[in-house]
Amino acid sequence: MKIRLAQVGCGGMGLRHIYGFTELKEKGFDTFDVVALCDLHRSSAEHVANEAEKGLGKKPKVYIDYDEMLDREKDLDAVNIVTDTRFHHTFALKAFELGKHVAVEKPMGLTVRACHRMIEGARRAGKVLSVSENYRRDPMNRLVKALLGARAIGDPRLVLKVSAGGSRMAQQVAAWRHMKLRGGYVLEYGVHDADLLLYFMGDVERVYAESHLWEKVRYTTDRPLAGQLAKFYGHRVKEEDEKEEVFECTAEDTALAVLRFESGAMGQMLMSIASPGENTHADIIYGSEGSLRLPGSRTGRPVQLTKGNERLSEEDVMNLVPEFQLDDVAAAFFNSQRGLSTYNMPFEQIDRILIAIELQDFANAILNRQQPEVNGEVGLKAVALCYAILESGYLRMPVSFSDVLEDKVNAYQNEINASVGL
Repeated sequence: MKIRLAQVGCGGMGLRHIYGFTELKEKGFDTFDVVALCDLHRSSAEHVANEAEKGLGKKPKVYIDYDEMLDREKDLDAVNIVTDTRFHHTFALKAFELGKHVAVEKPMGLTVRACHRMIEGARRAGKVLSVSENYRRDPMNRLVKALLGARAIGDPRLVLKVSAGGSRMAQQVAAWRHMKLRGGYVLEYGVHDADLLLYFMGDVERVYAESHLWEKVRYTTDRPLAGQLAKFYGHRVKEEDEKEEVFECTAEDTALAVLRFESGAMGQMLMSIASPGENTHADIIYGSEGSLRLPGSRTGRPVQLTKGNERLSEEDVMNLVPEFQLDDVAAAFFNSQRGLSTYNMPFEQIDRILIAIELQDFANAILNRQQPEVNGEVGLKAVALCYAILESGYLRMPVSFSDVLEDKVNAYQNEINASVGL
């Protein structure tokens, strides 16, 4: 049985999802029938539809109105939402009301409340809700999880996740990434790291953070996109804000947080795109017996494990987790190798592979009537951690993660919720 699927959203990420569907088919997972694509801009939808035809052998129907697509494509099984985050919950709820399963790009929803509405909609409909979080699918992140589970560094005590750098240019030439009512930098970029922190370290108890908007004005550029950006985003239609050389920012561009996990472990998380000069990155977990330096998602670099003053070889690291194996789906994309300690492939290839793996997990959840790995509750937690940081910075006090998760602490989000009628 093929799952008849429609995708809404044909920007850069929407195109990358089509490459993920193509990768699935090429590896023998001919699970989906992508029957329709929808985007506000017909030119974007046509471009992605043509790419789909090249990879899938069939051109999906093109729509510019979501409601019309749902009305005409009555025999759909599922909808894949890859749009502006503001519309995730609206599109998902309409799909659930019509009895469709839903996969949605990260961040799952614009606010914690939006995520709750989506979870409730899936529950009422009895349908699958899957959040497309790709970083945790990376074999190197799977290896980190296995090493932590085997207590290779003892009991985790401290995690450092630091990323500081930046310029006055718009991130990925998209002004919307700097707008509070569109989600902003901490949510749009931080949700990846939030999901990995929760995946590796478990639930958070409390958060204390400082946040700030340093660069109140940023600049776009008329220079043509190059390399990967050109391939992924060259077809995208510019929004009005992006047609101006200068635009005003409204979302925080720097956040520094201290986390206390329920396990007792501590964490420090720094995100900044307003720190010109030297770029600084740290991604390391310290335990009672040693440390793990994380490889960075989609890099293929090996995990670095240090005990005392000795850094273990790749072979010694793998010997600590002799039972570590990729699952059947993931292994199919890595030449049936199951115990990977590293890999070497171009970014475009690993990007579409990880998207393919998350899409197949969505399919398996539908076909086997089970929960996907990243279900609504898991996706909600990643969004809630980002907002716990922003809520704490806004209130200038520590916040309980569970209070943010349950939408009891939402002062920062009030304006955003109001903007989308929540």
